[in-house]
Amino acid sequence: MNYPSPRHWLLLDAICRQHSLTKAADQLALSQSAASQALKELEQRLGHQLFLRQGRQLIPTQHTLDLLPKLQLLLELQQELVHSNPDKGQLRLVASETVGCYLLPALLAQFTALHPQIDFTLRLCNSSEVLHLMHQQQAQLGFIEGPVLSAEFDIRHWRQDLTVLIGHPKLHQNLSAEQLLAERWIVREQGSGTRAVLEHELARLHWAPNTLLELERPEAIKQAVKQGLGIGCLPMLAVQDEIKAGQLVLLQSPLRLQRHFRLVQHKHYQPALLQKFLHFLQQAVPANEL
Repeated sequence: MNYPSPRHWLLLDAICRQHSLTKAADQLALSQSAASQALKELEQRLGHQLFLRQGRQLIPTQHTLDLLPKLQLLLELQQELVHSNPDKGQLRLVASETVGCYLLPALLAQFTALHPQIDFTLRLCNSSEVLHLMHQQQAQLGFIEGPVLSAEFDIRHWRQDLTVLIGHPKLHQNLSAEQLLAERWIVREQGSGTRAVLEHELARLHWAPNTLLELERPEAIKQAVKQGLGIGCLPMLAVQDEIKAGQLVLLQSPLRLQRHFRLVQHKHYQPALLQKFLHFLQQAVPANEL
């Protein structure tokens, strides 16, 4: 059988990342015509169309998405055979807002101080988007909030977190259930781990707030609550400084908003560099928890 060459696999990986044949060709130092010909050859050898054109972008077909986990395994094994030093390389991470903003910066500072030759990229999004990017092989490790069921990934508990209700300093901390529900609730968007935990608890108590205001960033929610627009629901990590400074108050409620942060890993294969980082994560304590 006429198997695809390493060049074909590298091109497929580059197009999936860049969504552009031109950018992929530039990344691999190929001419546009050589890259186009290589893509045609790969599609012929695999017997499937690999991309759909959408404007100027190339969008992977489902067959390509199904190939990506094995392709990533192939490329990482190839790289490890050539560059087997676990103290040098790049980590590609994707994290939910809370983890990426309030936990990972301190942890990454500690890790890079120990391993200065290891670089990293970090993308922030909500928990559902973390899983999507992991599926597309855009990251080696993901960090999510709350419960997630997935047969595609190895999902492991990492650490606990507490989500809280916050209000303007002029608001009384011990409001009744009726008073709380009469307030405007300022919450994260659908797909956020914080939102999922809140909705689970509201359903448990059979609570239905009169008004919801949906904002996509924790900072936007904090600022809205500071301006008296309503009460917010955010991780304690995100608001502990403002509570200490008296800019926000912690509201008492029967909501049980404790949740778990989880690590999302690709199954069956972990390069040595990722294993080193995972071992560090299990032992390290972020600076804001010391």
